[in-house]
Amino acid sequence: MKEETFQNLLNQFSPGRLLLAIVCFAATLLFVHLLRLGAERLQKKFGRHRLLIASVFPVLRLLIWINAVVFIIFAVFNPPVNTLIAISASAGLALGLGAQDLIKNVIAGILILLDRPFRVGDMIQVGDHYGEVTNIGLRSIRVHTFGDSTVTLPNALVLGQAVSNSNSGALDEMVEVHFILPAHLDLRLLRDLAHESAGSSPYVYLKKPIRVLIEDRFDRTFLTRLTVKAYVLDIRFERLLASDITQRFKGALLERQLIPETQLGQVIVD
Repeated sequence: MKEETFQNLLNQFSPGRLLLAIVCFAATLLFVHLLRLGAERLQKKFGRHRLLIASVFPVLRLLIWINAVVFIIFAVFNPPVNTLIAISASAGLALGLGAQDLIKNVIAGILILLDRPFRVGDMIQVGDHYGEVTNIGLRSIRVHTFGDSTVTLPNALVLGQAVSNSNSGALDEMVEVHFILPAHLDLRLLRDLAHESAGSSPYVYLKKPIRVLIEDRFDRTFLTRLTVKAYVLDIRFERLLASDITQRFKGALLERQLIPETQLGQVIVD
């Protein structure tokens, strides 16, 4: 009986079937690679739809690999039910004992792809890390920060804490720039200058409104806190928009002689 079972296993995993499985795996790997290259070309060609194209690729990749694994198991090897149950139980026990973290991350990765709290291309804040999501895998996600570094975060860690999403799939996002100014300045003029500084920036998305908020503050003296809210044309220009608004607004204050050049450094950007 044992010899018969061993012979059945040899037949199931014969060199021919193993070779066919390797070919299927290699073909799937090549297809996913070509699909990724095609998605990158489409992103460059259709810039306004870059985030939509980028967010579809991880889902397609997951579906392709699931279909490939199912095909290899049931069409190439096609093991008997008893053998499949025995192998599954043994594999499940081995994974449960030695790869609990990996299983947690894989399950969390599938939930992220299905629930979609964020997608590739979104600007997210996870703990102390803020940047653009460049990849969502089954084990981890990769976030490209403004410091030009790539942070790899395990999926289980990401799913287990609060995640702030700045744009939620949109190419534009709101950028806030705050200024702390002396309280004696003309508020209406400040608001007009701030609005003009944001509206004239080449990075601003003018199809959405620009807002300027003013509130009082006190820190050893009375101050004015001015907040500029504007939408950036592309999320990758977030810091450029903030820097450009700051430069233009400070330049306008200096040009109108509202603040002497020697005191310009006292205009705090927070």
